[in-house]
Amino acid sequence: MLVTALVAALLAAWGFSGWSDVRARQQAALGAPVHAADERAADLARELRGNLDGLLAREGDRPYFHYQNLFHDPRASEGNSVAPSPLAAGPGDPLVLGYFQIDAKDQVTTPTLNDEVPSLSEPTHVAEHKAFRDAVARELSAALAPTSGPTVAIHEHHTAAPVQHVEVSANAYAQNLNGNYIYENNAMPTPPKPPSTTTHTTTTIVQSDTVRVTVAVSALEWRTLPFQGAPALVAVRDVGTPDGAFAQGFVVDRTTVTSWLAAHAGDMVATLAQGTGRTEIAPGWLLTIAPNPRALAAAAVEAHAIEHGFIVRFALVGSAAVLLAALIVLLVARAEQLARERSQFAASAAHELRTPLAGLQLYGDMLADGLGDPDKARDYARRMAEEAARLGRVVSNVLGFSQLERGNLSVDAQLAPLTDTLRDLADRAQPALDRAGAALALDTPPDLRARFDRDALTRIVGNLLDNAEKYTRGIDDRTIDLTARDCGDRVEVVVADHGPGVREPDALFKPFARGVGADAPAGLGLGLALSRSLARAMGGELRYRTGDGGGAAFVLELPRA
Repeated sequence: MLVTALVAALLAAWGFSGWSDVRARQQAALGAPVHAADERAADLARELRGNLDGLLAREGDRPYFHYQNLFHDPRASEGNSVAPSPLAAGPGDPLVLGYFQIDAKDQVTTPTLNDEVPSLSEPTHVAEHKAFRDAVARELSAALAPTSGPTVAIHEHHTAAPVQHVEVSANAYAQNLNGNYIYENNAMPTPPKPPSTTTHTTTTIVQSDTVRVTVAVSALEWRTLPFQGAPALVAVRDVGTPDGAFAQGFVVDRTTVTSWLAAHAGDMVATLAQGTGRTEIAPGWLLTIAPNPRALAAAAVEAHAIEHGFIVRFALVGSAAVLLAALIVLLVARAEQLARERSQFAASAAHELRTPLAGLQLYGDMLADGLGDPDKARDYARRMAEEAARLGRVVSNVLGFSQLERGNLSVDAQLAPLTDTLRDLADRAQPALDRAGAALALDTPPDLRARFDRDALTRIVGNLLDNAEKYTRGIDDRTIDLTARDCGDRVEVVVADHGPGVREPDALFKPFARGVGADAPAGLGLGLALSRSLARAMGGELRYRTGDGGGAAFVLELPRA
């Protein structure tokens, strides 16, 4: 019980701690692809955020008049001169889908299109540019159109971005305002006479090159607006001029961003979603990366392998521990059994040896001192010989069992006359059996031969006859039958009695075990075990059966050849 409790406690402790470790390792294995995807998302978000911030910074430095198809550079001469905008050929940055400008009347213009001078429009993708402008007019103008009316201020409710006030000459301002006319006529239009109530209008400003005009330009800021059926990232700024306010900006090309993410995400799946977090690439935009399904499947296989490996190890080690515990218990039980058998053997041996020794001492003293009937001296000597033979059988059984335990019990079986040997054994045993009140009946066919060892056969038959005499004491019919018969390829020698028989036949041939009750005559319990070993060493067998008329019958089988 102590060994079982100890093994169970150790296995339970190992199972609990080991299973906790398995679960932790499984969670780490299953979470590894997700963690790698999160780290990759953070890295790509940081890189893409840097690209977008750089784009916003570059576009924030762009002059407001670049958003027109034709512009006049204030740094050039004050003469009449306009040139195509740097944006007229289309966006130069792959992240930009297109640029736009919206006035207070919701009129949308783009640098790539010139409706008054169609030849100045970008010729290779006119349809795409018109579709972009129409989409801006349809989906963005309502949300981005500035307040109508001439102003140089940007209303606080319209933008919270920092505002920069830029001063340009009136001539440069007017040329940017009338780029198409200057391109076609190389001259400024003749201004009409202004009303008396109008002061500081464009027409009056143009009359003097010394007059300065202030243009207010806010910083670009990101906004998320629906565009072409999906949320889009739009950079917007407000421009305030004496002739009105404008909303300028550009739309980020989501296809370019998606392609860039697909190229940099490797075997993972990258998507853009709205929200905030550590993978934010712009206000309100998150980058999410999902692990590759193959990586998730491999992680699941690894997690299963971790669990399976622990179960196999636990089963193997647990089985080994249980087996070892069982061996320990078996060894302890065997040691206790051996201790009991030694104690029982010592007591039985003392009794078995004391009886013949007492007879030897008694008859020896009588002969030595001249006691008893002098006419029975020969009988006394014969009894001493019988007690010595009995003592010899006890000692022979002990020595034989010792040889059996050491594994060096050997016989020399030879083909010999069995009938003559049995008759000789019967003649030698008859006197002792007669004096014990038992009769021996020999029944054997003439000229019966078998393969046996004479000494081994003598030991076996002697033990069987001695047991038959011992366990039939007090029985009316004390006849012991010794028979032999031919059974084809074998010969059977049977020793049978008419006693009470055997209560526990299964225990007969075990060392120190006896198949009778506690009230039976004393014995060592070695004779039958040794006899069966000798029978098997000769190639035969010794077995028990109930006699025909009751009692016990022991059958010795010997080979014919």
